Amino acid sequence: MDVSTEPAHDGTEAAAHPRQLDLADRLDDGETFDYIVCGAGSAGSVVAGRLAADPHVTVLLVESGGDDDADSVRDPDLWPLNLGGERTWDHVTEPNPYLDGRRLAYATGRGLGGGGAINAGVWARGHRTDWDSFAEATGDPDWGYSHVLELYRRIEDWQGAPDPERRGSGGPMRIRPAQDVHPLFTSYLDAAQSVGLPRFDSSNGAMMEKDTGCAVREENIHAGQRQTPFRAYVAGLAGRPNLTVLPHATVSRVLLAGRRAAGVEIVHDGRTLRANASQEVVLSLGAIGTPAVLMRSGIGDEAELRPFGIPVVQHLPGVGRNLDDHMRLGCVWEATDVPMPPPTRSQAVCMWTDDTRPGAPEFVMYLSPAASVSAESAVRFPPPARSFTLMPAMRPRAGSRGRVRLASADPLAGPRIETNFLADPDDLRSALSAVAMAREVGNTAALRPFAVREVAPATSSRSVREEFVRSSVETFWHQSGTARMGRDGLAVVDSRLRVHGVDGLRVADASVLPHVTVANTMAPSMVVGERAAEMIAADRS
Repeated sequence: MDVSTEPAHDGTEAAAHPRQLDLADRLDDGETFDYIVCGAGSAGSVVAGRLAADPHVTVLLVESGGDDDADSVRDPDLWPLNLGGERTWDHVTEPNPYLDGRRLAYATGRGLGGGGAINAGVWARGHRTDWDSFAEATGDPDWGYSHVLELYRRIEDWQGAPDPERRGSGGPMRIRPAQDVHPLFTSYLDAAQSVGLPRFDSSNGAMMEKDTGCAVREENIHAGQRQTPFRAYVAGLAGRPNLTVLPHATVSRVLLAGRRAAGVEIVHDGRTLRANASQEVVLSLGAIGTPAVLMRSGIGDEAELRPFGIPVVQHLPGVGRNLDDHMRLGCVWEATDVPMPPPTRSQAVCMWTDDTRPGAPEFVMYLSPAASVSAESAVRFPPPARSFTLMPAMRPRAGSRGRVRLASADPLAGPRIETNFLADPDDLRSALSAVAMAREVGNTAALRPFAVREVAPATSSRSVREEFVRSSVETFWHQSGTARMGRDGLAVVDSRLRVHGVDGLRVADASVLPHVTVANTMAPSMVVGERAAEMIAADRS
C-alpha cells in the first residue's frame, strides 16, 4: 500500500461541494473488511482516505451522524448554527466545584467531517514545542516537529506567501490567510504589537517556532466554501467498490477475540450489527467518544468498568484520564458605532507566554465582534447590544485536567465528563494574568476607534476579577488527551498508536495527544491521521 498516493481529487471537490455522495444505507451483518475506521472526523477521514486510495484494500468508515449537506457546513461564517443541532453531540459536563459548581456545554462534532465540518475554520498547526514534547513522551522522533512539517507540507496546498521550508503545495487541503481582513482585526494586531507581541506574516510559519507573536489567522476555505477533511480525503473516493461509508451508525464497542480486535458492534437503524476487520480497527471518535468505546469494550480501569458489568479485557487505567482543553475567557468592550464585521469568526490570533507559564506559549487569544460570554458572566457583567470580546485561552496544568467516565454501558448514553478546570490553584493565577493581557490589549490606543468602554471585568479588584474568571470560563472545544501516547503506566497507546495489550486496534484522533496543542486542534488531528496511515502502511508492508 502506497500512502503517498493522494486521495482522488482534482481540486474542485471541495469548491463545488456536491450535495449527493454515494453512501451506504445498510450493512450486512457479519460483513468483513480489511480495515474499519470508526469516526469520519478530522483524523478518521484522513485514515480512511489514505487507506482506500489503495484499490486492493477494503475499508469501512462508520459515522454516527449524517451527511454534510448543509449551508452551515459549507459557509464557515454560519458555524454557530451547528451547535445544539443534529451535527453535534451536546454533552454537558459534571458540576465543577472550582467554577462555583457550574456545568459547561461541551459539544463535539457529529456527522461526515466531524468537528472539522462545523468549527470556525481555523488552521493552526501546533507549536514546535508541542510536537517535540510528543516525540520525547513516546521516544519516537517521527512525532517531532521536523517530521510533522513534512506531513503538513503533504497535507497543504498553501495559497499564501511562499515559504518552501515550512509550507506545502498540491496537497488535499487548500490553506490561505484570512481574506479581506476587517479594520477591527488590523487594529487588534496593531494593539497586540503595541504591548510587545511581534507580528508575523503567517500564523503557522515562523510564529509557531517562537514564544510570542500575532498574525492574521489561516483557514481551510476555498472558493468561498469550507473544505472539510472528509471532503478533501474521502468524498472523491465515495462510490469505489473498496470503500463503504456508513452514516447514522453508532459504534457501541470493539469486538475482541482474546486480545485481538476482530471487528466492531454497530447500532444502525435500530438494529445491532457486527462488522468484521481482517486487519485492524481504528478508533477516531474524538477525546470523548474514543475512551467511551474503549471502556465499553472492556479496555480501561478495572475499578471503573466492574460496576457496569463489563468484563475487563485489558486493564488500562489511563483510558478517559488526562482530558485536556483550552479554558476560554470572555473580556467584553462596548463597541462604537463604527461598522463591525459579522459576529462569527475571528481573523487574527495572538499567542504568548509569561512568568506564570514560562517556556512555550501557553496562551492564545482571538477577538469576536460580538458578546461571546457564558450565561453566568452575562448576568454578572451584562454586555451591551454592540460589543466585541477578547477571548484569551490557556492550557490547564496537569493538575487541572479532567476525565471521561461511563455513565452507563448503553452505547447511546452520553458519558460523564469532568473538566476539573482551575483545580490547580496556579491556574487561577495564570487565568488572571491572561485577563490582564486581554485588558491591556483591549484598552490600547489602537482599538480606541472601536471601543467605548471596557465592560468585563473592568476592575482592578482581585476578588472581582477572580469571580469574573470562575463565572466566565468556557471550553474552546479543543478536547484532547484521553487515550494518550506514552510509555508510562497511564499511557493508552504506544508511539505507533496501538492500544497497549490489544492487537489490531489503534486510536487516531486528538485523544492520543499527551496535551492539547497551542490553539485549535483540527490540523493536529489530521497529522495524527497521516501518521496512523503511515504506520498502517509500514506494518502492512
